[in-house]
Amino acid sequence: MPAQAGQAPSPTRDHGRIAPARRRLTALLAAALFALLLGALQAFAQTPDPNPGRARLDAARLELNQIETTLAAPSPSDADLQRQRLRLQPLLEQLRGIVEEQGPRVDQAKLRLDQLGAKPDASAPPESAEVARERDARTKAFADADETMKIARAAQLQAEQLQTGISDKRRDLFAKALFAPGPSILNPELWSNALTTLPEDLRASGYIFGGWLSVFGDALSGARGLFVAVSFIGAILLYVARARYLPRFKAHVGATEDPGSLHCLYVALTHLVAGAAPPALASWLIYSALNTTGLLPPRIQPVVWAVVIGLASFAFIQALADALFAPGTPQRRLVSVMDSTARTVVWIASSLALVMSIGKVMEAWLQAIAAGLAVSILIKGTLAIIFALTLIAGLYRLRDDDEVEEEACLGPYVPVDGASLGPVRILGWVVGLVIVLAALSGYVVFATFLTEQVLWIGVLACLFMLIYQFLELGIARTLTGKGRFALTLKAGIGIREATLQKIAVVGTGLLKLILIIITIMLALAPWGLESADFFSSLRAAFFGFQVGGVTVSLSSIIIAAFLFALGLMATRSMQGWLDGKFLPTTKLDTGLRNSITTAAGYLGYAAAVALAFSSLGLSLERLTLVASALSVGIGFGLQSVVSNFVSGLILLWERPIRVGDQVVVGDAEGIVKKINVRSTEIATFDRSSVIVPNSNLISGVVRNRVRNDRTGRVLISISVPRTYDPAEVRTMLSEAATAHGDVLQKPPPNVLFKKLGTTTMDFDLICVVAEVDIVGRVTSDLNYVIHKRLAEMEVAPPVPELAVKGLEGIEQSLAGIAKAVGREIEARKPAKPAAPVRRARQHKIEDESTEEAPPEPQPSPEPARDFAKDDSKE
Repeated sequence: MPAQAGQAPSPTRDHGRIAPARRRLTALLAAALFALLLGALQAFAQTPDPNPGRARLDAARLELNQIETTLAAPSPSDADLQRQRLRLQPLLEQLRGIVEEQGPRVDQAKLRLDQLGAKPDASAPPESAEVARERDARTKAFADADETMKIARAAQLQAEQLQTGISDKRRDLFAKALFAPGPSILNPELWSNALTTLPEDLRASGYIFGGWLSVFGDALSGARGLFVAVSFIGAILLYVARARYLPRFKAHVGATEDPGSLHCLYVALTHLVAGAAPPALASWLIYSALNTTGLLPPRIQPVVWAVVIGLASFAFIQALADALFAPGTPQRRLVSVMDSTARTVVWIASSLALVMSIGKVMEAWLQAIAAGLAVSILIKGTLAIIFALTLIAGLYRLRDDDEVEEEACLGPYVPVDGASLGPVRILGWVVGLVIVLAALSGYVVFATFLTEQVLWIGVLACLFMLIYQFLELGIARTLTGKGRFALTLKAGIGIREATLQKIAVVGTGLLKLILIIITIMLALAPWGLESADFFSSLRAAFFGFQVGGVTVSLSSIIIAAFLFALGLMATRSMQGWLDGKFLPTTKLDTGLRNSITTAAGYLGYAAAVALAFSSLGLSLERLTLVASALSVGIGFGLQSVVSNFVSGLILLWERPIRVGDQVVVGDAEGIVKKINVRSTEIATFDRSSVIVPNSNLISGVVRNRVRNDRTGRVLISISVPRTYDPAEVRTMLSEAATAHGDVLQKPPPNVLFKKLGTTTMDFDLICVVAEVDIVGRVTSDLNYVIHKRLAEMEVAPPVPELAVKGLEGIEQSLAGIAKAVGREIEARKPAKPAAPVRRARQHKIEDESTEEAPPEPQPSPEPARDFAKDDSKE
């Protein structure tokens, strides 16, 4: 019965509608609670995976097996091999990561197991249940980690073997395709087939290219034609600019005299860009315009692209040869050859590039029209022969001038420019002959490949020389010149000129090595050597490879060397801080400070060595063999080194000799400057250094003048005549010593009367100074003062008269000789008549005077030796 309006609803009916909803809600809540409970139970029951790398390892092994199965198929194609290689590379990286992760885990598990010690024997008391359970758990953990490590290494070896196998198979396929024999171009049947298929090929060419030209002509009337016309105009302007301004640039550079090697290099690079960029940009403009406007059908596009690449390649090779050899402008030439040789090289490079570009365009055309095999072989073989003949003819022209060759043949051998090109010429002729013979023998693919490699290696050689000279000159100029960058490094960072030179030399060497490696890789790449193979070998050498169970890792060695150098730097910094900052603030003497600094250096060096060995992964167990070898070496040849090292440690510990001490070792006396590991440096007073082994200082006799204190003893010995008063001399010496400011008054100066001689008296003045270093100066000062005081005390002696004895006989003899000479002169004079009476009277007077004077006694003659003796005494 229908309910009336306004009547309340029936409770039974409402309960019938609400009950199913409640049941559904209850079921949902129960399901959610059950799911939460199940998840909690699973989370509670789930234990953490002790070896998370095992799952990844199993997945990698499964994929390796699939790759191995695929490679086992007969005659895989090169595309299949490449796909498997790309698939294998990430697996190999993953396996290497797993091996690196498992290494520390194995070591940690082994260390934890070793901490429990060896398992007790059957006769020993059993260990507790808790220890036994812990031992079992740690043994299982170590076994699992070690098993994973071994499986990962085996999988890594499998992946490396698969990679090597793929590379070998690809090289085999490359060799088979390269040396695949075909019909000779001299075969009449080949020519017959080519003539048969030639009309069809020409029709296909006319159909394809004629249709494209008609579409192209129709498109020129619209907007696309305007866009293409603008691109053609831009290309023409680029060529016009190159033809107009490049000769001016050459003339301007040719007018420069002696510009320098670096300037020539910059000019060569500018010439390369100016000569190669406009044609390449013009070709790219035309190709982009045609491709953008949709005027390049799929079959025409490779041909147009080959034309673009050919024009760009020809312009680049010509500009490269012109920039490097510079025909007509020897002042900017980077290679030392004659001008005729430079012109010939540029002609060879341009001609070979032109032939190669035409060959690539013809190859694209043959593919576009799907030409017959005979026509393709004939065209490729003919172009290869033209290339070889061009190379042979160019190399024949590559010779010195006749006059230079004639002069070189006369007399001794004198190297001339271009003489080193002889081996290059012979090698080029051999390669050209091989290309011709290969093309004529039916190996057209090999002949075409050789033509490409000749041009490719020539371009690589030119680029190598250009970049090599840029590295040789540019880096040194940048770092050590007067440019802004070098001045910034010197003034802003504070790097010295010598350090910059070292950085420049090392950096240039590394960049040259990288350049050589890249050049070799690029030269060998077309022969089947892929960069992936090279980098995988380089990676194996860098990150580690197995040699007889020992892992050799270049990266570990480099890291160890870096850590060792870092430790040395830290040690020396600490020594500098101790010696220059901390120890001077203490009251320690110089010798003890040096001992502390040296000991800190030894500890730092030991820590650096330990850090380096730990980075290499070498433990004490692995160093057993090295230690035994070192012990044998020490026993036979390093005894003196070890003895000196131990003696140095004794010197630093006992300190019988300290830095700054004045010592006497044998005949050498000086100041100890440094106590090193093996020897001690002593600076003598004549500004020389004496290097004394430490063992000599320990086992020999050493006199240390300042062992207990730094005071020095001054001893001055003098001799005075016996006429002096000894008391006055003693007073004078005491006053002189006491008056000097550096002489200590405690103990006071002492004067000793050492000796009383026959005519002299000897005195010693003994005094003490505060520092042994000033003994010489104080002694000199006292000697000056004592000499002055002695001069004042000395009585001036009378001046002796000089008397010469024993010359009386000589004087009488000379007087007699003079009288005889006078008589002879008088006798020779003419006689005068009025003078006889006077002369007679004069003779009479002389006779009387002679009779009255008593005769003088004549001295006895002395021997000649007595006169000589007297003369020498006087």
